[in-house]
Amino acid sequence: MLRYIHIQGKEAPSFYFRDKTAQHFKSLIQSLGDGSSLVISSLYRTDVLYTAEKDLSEKIFKLWALQEETFEEARLKLRAGRDEVLELFFTSLVSFSSVYKWYDIYLNEFRHACSIDQNNPILKDLKLCEQYLQESHQTVARPIAGANSDDLLPRKEVFEDLVKHINDFLN
Repeated sequence: MLRYIHIQGKEAPSFYFRDKTAQHFKSLIQSLGDGSSLVISSLYRTDVLYTAEKDLSEKIFKLWALQEETFEEARLKLRAGRDEVLELFFTSLVSFSSVYKWYDIYLNEFRHACSIDQNNPILKDLKLCEQYLQESHQTVARPIAGANSDDLLPRKEVFEDLVKHINDFLN
């Protein structure tokens, strides 16, 4: 099962993997789970995606807390299941893209993570998301980057933003 741990915005810097430790963290997660993980970390957004039959979030939190003294797991968002993970990943990305400086830095980190692990099955799943979004008929939340708001936008507006940004992001 695909699982996801996420944070973005003003609370994210304390979860940032400094000194390129994201790759080491990814290796640890792979050893705990079913072998697939993707860790993308920039100053204002960190995503940890992994596959595992059972929830490993508590173990992951303990490992993550070793690198940061002010680690507060309650600030992280968690999802499990392919559809829920992909929806949060891309809807949060749309709101995150509203702060271009943050988005560009994250986009560079994402591309770097992809370049060193091109055959990653999670990455392949992310690249299939446009099809998932076209088939989805749900209303989704779009929080504003850096805020704690969960304002709902009309599904059509969210969908148009998602398709635009997914194309920018993955190409």
